[in-house]
This record gives sequence, C-alpha cells and structure tokens, in this order.
Amino acid sequence: MLSIFLDFLFPPRCPNCRAYVEQRGQFCPLCIGRLIGLHALVRTGDTRVYLDGIWAFAHYQEGVRDLLRRLKYQCDRSMLSALHGILAEGAAVIPMLPHPLSAVPVPLAPERLRARGFNQTEEIFASWLSEHGIRLSPLLTRTRHTAPLYERTRAERRHELRGAFAVTEDSDVRGKDFLLVDDIMTTGATLTECARVLKTAGAARIYAFVLASEHI
Repeated sequence: MLSIFLDFLFPPRCPNCRAYVEQRGQFCPLCIGRLIGLHALVRTGDTRVYLDGIWAFAHYQEGVRDLLRRLKYQCDRSMLSALHGILAEGAAVIPMLPHPLSAVPVPLAPERLRARGFNQTEEIFASWLSEHGIRLSPLLTRTRHTAPLYERTRAERRHELRGAFAVTEDSDVRGKDFLLVDDIMTTGATLTECARVLKTAGAARIYAFVLASEHI
C-alpha cells in the first residue's frame, strides 16, 4: 500500500530522461535502446591472453554513469534498484558460460571499503548472480594501495596494478572456471591483472561481466 501511495504522489520516472515509466527504477524504452543492452567487448593484448570473454550490460554514459557515481561516491544505495534492472537484460549469456562457475568481485582497497561501507560491485551483482545459480566468492584481495587510475594510460594502469592483487589465503583455484565482476571497465587493466593473478594460481577459464563500459 505504501508503494502504491508513493507511486501516486511521485510517479516513477526513467533514471535517465525522467520520462514516466511503469515501475520505479525502470528505464524508458527509448533510453533502453540507447544505453542498455548486453554486448561482448573486444579483447586485445594481455586482456585476450588472460580473459576468455568480457560482457558489458550497458554503456557508461548519461544516466547509467550518474547512477554508478551516486552509488560509489555518495553511497546512495537507492540507486541499486535501477542498476539491478539493467542486469535483467543479460540472462541470455549465462547458458554460454561453463558450469560450475564461481563469480569473483574485483576487491576494493581496505581503506576505501571502510570509507564506503560496501563493495559496490557485490551490491550490484550478488543477488542477480544468485538467481542464476552462481555464487559470489571473494577469492581476491588487495595487497597494497594503488594511486587513482582515471587519468592514466593503459600502460601506466598496468604498471600501477602489477602486484596489487592476490588470491586469498587458503583458497584453491586450480583447474576451476571463474567469472570476474566489476562495475565499470575503461581500459580493462584491472580485470586483466585480476585474471592474470587467478591464472597464475592455476585457474582454468576466466570470463568477466561489467555493469557498464565506455567501449562498444
């Protein structure tokens, strides 16, 4: 009843263009066509060596970018309903992946996790993956602080990230398949380094999902 009353007072709107929609957190058909849609990302260089496939659920633009920024930098969990809605379009890729499969979130630095109070990647993906029979396993940890990467080139990012991740103590990844998950992919350096660490420890095939990417 409360939800109906709130919808009457404040009708749900598209998170991107503010057009009226049927459900809160839902994108309108026009914005879905422009911003949302599962697509495979091109792998080059080391990314192709260590990752067997990468898919993004949306383009990192406009409302999608704003939702992620509010979740990450303002700790606004009310953005999650719209972000979860983006994932609904991606169920078709699940049968293409090997099973059994464990999902591994890209870990945050401890100080960032303490400040934010949560890992945004886990908040975005955990429930959706569980619905599809994929367990989220924190098998990677940060071993040291890394400088901000947003203004760095791909080569600079790769150098900064080398040695920044490790498989958690007592975890055995040998011969197993994994799905890395992260919120955003820009150059792919973070995913590639995480995949490299897992494969060095003996993992078999490694795939990746990102909620959004700047790449088509």
